[in-house]
Amino acid sequence: MEELIGFQNPWWRDKKAIYEDEKVKEALSKRNPIGYTFENRNKIIVGPRQVGKTTYLKLTILDLIERGTNPRSILYFSCDLLKDYRDIVEILKFFSRMQRGKKFVFLDEVTFVEGWERAIKFFLDSPLKKDTTLYITGSSSLGLKKESFPGRPIKVEEFLPLSFKKVVELLNPKIKRELEKITLETSPKILYENALELYPHMDELFEAFYFYLSSGGYPKSIFELLESGEISPDTYEMIYNATIFDVTKLGRSERIALSIILGILKRYGEKFSLNALSKEMEIGSHVTVREYLEIFEELFIGRNYFQTKPNLMTPLFKKERKFYFLDPLILETFSRKFGIEVEIAKKVEGIVGEHIKRNFDTYFFHNAKEVDFVTKDFGVEVKWQNKVKPSDFPRVGIKNKILLSKGKLDFIEERNLAIIPVPLFLVQL
Repeated sequence: MEELIGFQNPWWRDKKAIYEDEKVKEALSKRNPIGYTFENRNKIIVGPRQVGKTTYLKLTILDLIERGTNPRSILYFSCDLLKDYRDIVEILKFFSRMQRGKKFVFLDEVTFVEGWERAIKFFLDSPLKKDTTLYITGSSSLGLKKESFPGRPIKVEEFLPLSFKKVVELLNPKIKRELEKITLETSPKILYENALELYPHMDELFEAFYFYLSSGGYPKSIFELLESGEISPDTYEMIYNATIFDVTKLGRSERIALSIILGILKRYGEKFSLNALSKEMEIGSHVTVREYLEIFEELFIGRNYFQTKPNLMTPLFKKERKFYFLDPLILETFSRKFGIEVEIAKKVEGIVGEHIKRNFDTYFFHNAKEVDFVTKDFGVEVKWQNKVKPSDFPRVGIKNKILLSKGKLDFIEERNLAIIPVPLFLVQL
């Protein structure tokens, strides 16, 4: 174990070795590199595989070393090969014996180690935590639903594919200052006024949005598309393997997982019942479908969207639901796998839903009429088409109404309805 620890921390021998790390070299080679800085607090960072969590840790270590931190006080360890929580505890104890004073511990991909939560609880409740800052990454939030470390000094953060706003800032750093002036709002009038301010950048934002439809928010696909004009087949294969690998690592069936994903693709953006999906895809029980959809959510493959009722804002679990993939790149990966092309309007709908869901509890209405996304503060109807009219937003008793268009920008005072082009709305989130 000690030899493995030493191998993963070459900066103990030479602090300049951090610049030879493959993740650091690749990140710094980009024209507009994504940078990260150290925050002095314990963190559990969860997000999908291949989204850049390891790069985040390595760039944070780089930041510490460049600040003058003693390199021997920084421990990085990839936990993929560990068997259970005891191994994690041994690593923490070893480093505590080896290094006195302020310490920084980075444990990568810990959430598939059996009983990992026990090791972290032990650390937080023991003298080991003294003078030590702990960063943990993982690809599953399953354990966190059962144990959220109540009362202990650690924060859980999601590390998700970049939002459209972040991709815009990466593609066009000059627009960043304009976007920094805008704060998250729920008032249709203010959202409309913000869109007016951004209107001079309409062409740039639409160009960025079409780029984002292809690249998604994964740094690898973004830089490939930016530098070579296309996303490599290896990247799609990487996303496929990363998602399906985690499903099978939880002891679930690859065949059932792929059958459910195929069923989702066939009716993407449409509501469905668990029973209907299980029968169509010849899966034994609707309970199995529900279990896999929950696992997809815990592994950051996609999200369930449940119906609700006006003035209720709680999920109606027994009603038909929708499911959208977390990122356009995941959707494209499975579309290619099965040879099913999802229409662009449905892709846009899924992107809008994900951006809203990252900020608000999000549902949808369906009665005689349907509203695509509703929160306690507003409702959103997506119409990715050239011609839209106020009546495209159903009259269902929602006070704050946002109708997303392909190009039209308007505000209808009497209905408190903002009509906003999709990119001009997304960059405000």
